[in-house]
Amino acid sequence: MPTQLRIIAILLALLFFFYTIRLVRRDRAEIRHMLKWLALALIILIGSIFPESGSRVAHLLGIQTLTSLALFILVGLLLIITLKYQISLISAEKQLKNLVQEMSLLKKRIIELEQDKKEKK
Repeated sequence: MPTQLRIIAILLALLFFFYTIRLVRRDRAEIRHMLKWLALALIILIGSIFPESGSRVAHLLGIQTLTSLALFILVGLLLIITLKYQISLISAEKQLKNLVQEMSLLKKRIIELEQDKKEKK
């Protein structure tokens, strides 16, 4: 890995790491959701500091370059994370739909009780 690329990768990993910490500190994200991104920044940082070990792993797996291995792994991780968030979104939509239906039933019940109360007067 060229030195310039290593420096850029280290800087980007550090910026990404500090940015995720900043999001948590400013209460714009929860730590439980940001842990995977912090781990990803740490992996990028370690991979950019020690590219030789990553290259050995890539060659053992039959992949020509560390960059190809890293890209493949990162795309795979992002697809898994996206799938997890999609499942979470579907679950939240179902819960929201159930809450709206329950609220509608409660509102209808309140209106019926108010009408019964007016009729008894």
